[in-house]
Amino acid sequence: MDIKLLIYYLAIALGALLSAICGYRLGRKRELPPKPLKIFIFLALFFGFFGALLMGQLQNFVMSLTGLSYNISRMRIFGGLLFMPLFLYFPVKYLGGDFKLICDIFAPGTFLLLGCSKIGCAVYGCCYGIPWEYGVPSPFENHLCFPVQALESVLCFALFGVTYLLLTKNKLRKGTAYPLSLILYGTVRFLAEYLRFYPEEHRTFFLGVSFWQLVSVITVILGIVWLIISEYGRIVRKTQK
Repeated sequence: MDIKLLIYYLAIALGALLSAICGYRLGRKRELPPKPLKIFIFLALFFGFFGALLMGQLQNFVMSLTGLSYNISRMRIFGGLLFMPLFLYFPVKYLGGDFKLICDIFAPGTFLLLGCSKIGCAVYGCCYGIPWEYGVPSPFENHLCFPVQALESVLCFALFGVTYLLLTKNKLRKGTAYPLSLILYGTVRFLAEYLRFYPEEHRTFFLGVSFWQLVSVITVILGIVWLIISEYGRIVRKTQK
């Protein structure tokens, strides 16, 4: 295996480990019992990995519609952030867990995983940026590229710090941390896409935006809807007391 590709996978593995540690620490701060907490963390990582694979195949399918070859090997960490709560809901409910609380404790860790994955991208050279005379070389292009992977990584780590601090200081109501993470990362990813370079043969644009910008818009909308539903439920419960 190519050493750069190995580092890419190791970066993702490190991000998953740090995410699990972060989730465990926050769960214990919320006085969740260790045994079910470990089960929820395992399920979150498993479903996050499955969501990343699913998103990769969704992208492959969309790209195949434009005439590109279908590549089954792709994995997109963005899909883990987006699909993990969907797959996690019923197992958590079945095991008697608090779904909103479980999602809250996993919210900061998602940024750790995304940030580490972008370090892997920077090392491997994929997901490179637009041509920039002060940029970095890419093994896939002959021009220097804007280090958009590094920028995304820094922003993800900053968002981790913000969400982790807000949760530890009890500045967020229960059930709001994860939808807030969807909104924040969706916004960051949408804007970062303007700095990413797409070869002509890999361009998949819809209504003037790229595939990932479209996914980012959907992610932000889902986060907003989630927040609205959560707030509406809180108001209803409050009025019934």
